[in-house]
Amino acid sequence: MVWMKLRFWVGSMFVGAVMGAAQPSPPPPAGSRAEPSSALATTPLLDAVARAPMMSSARARAAAARNRLGSAGRFPDPELEGMISQVSKPTGENPMWEINLRQPLPKAGERAADRERAAAVVSLAEAEYAVMAGELAADTAMALAESEAATGRVALLARQIQRTEQTLAAVDARVATGGGRIADRLALQTSIAAMRLELEREEQRAADALADARGRLGLSLDAPLPPYAAPTAPEVDIERAPTLQLAVAKGAEARAMARMARASGRPMTAVGLRFEREEDPMGSMDTIGIAFMTELPWRGLRYARAEEKGAYAEVTASRAEAEAVRHRFQALLTRVQRAERLVQTARRLSGETHQRLDAEYEALIRAAGTGSPSGGGLPVLMILEILDRQTATETQVIEAEVANRVARAELWRFAPVHLFPVNP
Repeated sequence: MVWMKLRFWVGSMFVGAVMGAAQPSPPPPAGSRAEPSSALATTPLLDAVARAPMMSSARARAAAARNRLGSAGRFPDPELEGMISQVSKPTGENPMWEINLRQPLPKAGERAADRERAAAVVSLAEAEYAVMAGELAADTAMALAESEAATGRVALLARQIQRTEQTLAAVDARVATGGGRIADRLALQTSIAAMRLELEREEQRAADALADARGRLGLSLDAPLPPYAAPTAPEVDIERAPTLQLAVAKGAEARAMARMARASGRPMTAVGLRFEREEDPMGSMDTIGIAFMTELPWRGLRYARAEEKGAYAEVTASRAEAEAVRHRFQALLTRVQRAERLVQTARRLSGETHQRLDAEYEALIRAAGTGSPSGGGLPVLMILEILDRQTATETQVIEAEVANRVARAELWRFAPVHLFPVNP
């Protein structure tokens, strides 16, 4: 007699609830929702950032996370098993055929938790993309600001060199007529040489900053760069900042992992259908039965609780990270406000000081050229001092402006996430 045994294992006591669970729609990509229009969204700087190689890599990782949504909450494939055996009896040996068909299913709540985890991973990848884009925009804008500041110092030194050379020409004229001093001429030449060296250094700083910006954007050495751009404080909303969205996504992933850990501590259950047949000289014998199986997770429950506890610790960490982001943002806002006040003060005081120094310079340059006996060698030294004070005054304005631009560039790290769409 041939026995046929068929087992159909159904892996949950809540089969109808588990199999009827609908797949949730994937979260929309970061920045894909309708957002308020902003002039920042069309700046060439953001276009260059979106085309950077490092952003292409982050975009591919975000796409990979979204593609994996289809495998979340997967339902296991059925398993088929066949066996052939012999049954020994006093009347002889009879063949027996067996076929086992079973389909394991996830534990109760495990599929929903896995889908939630996959959706959180997508949000996490897209938030990481936006954070990386904000970091790249901030670093590039700061490099552009540093280059422009160095270029401004170059122009300032070139103007000072020109004025010093005019003074040198006046002194040379006096020396040619026997009314000047060689020491004054040497002092001016030394000052010019020092300024030319400093000018070379500033040109190098400007070139290095531009090269750094091109390297970050993945551009060739001679490729044009976008102009400096940065958001203002009113254009930044901390609740939509990528860094805060990243912390929120980390918390969502941790909560999903906690639910998965809780589900892993539940027992796996199964029901099955069995069919058997054995051929015998007296006739075939068939058997059909239903089986039930469940785990005893007395060890797994302990492990699941440990994992759940760790996941909730990650939730606490994400909340602390979000709070730290808010504090950093407030500190940056006050830094930007201080930098703007310093620029206004520096410009006002520089204008007043520059007028006085210009008047002194014109008077002394005339004295140096006409051979006024009142100064001897003193006018040349005073001219050098005035030129140095003029340079220092204008340098303070440049430094205040670059500090303001660098602080504003830092705001890119907190710019609204819709400015950095994964699929521009």
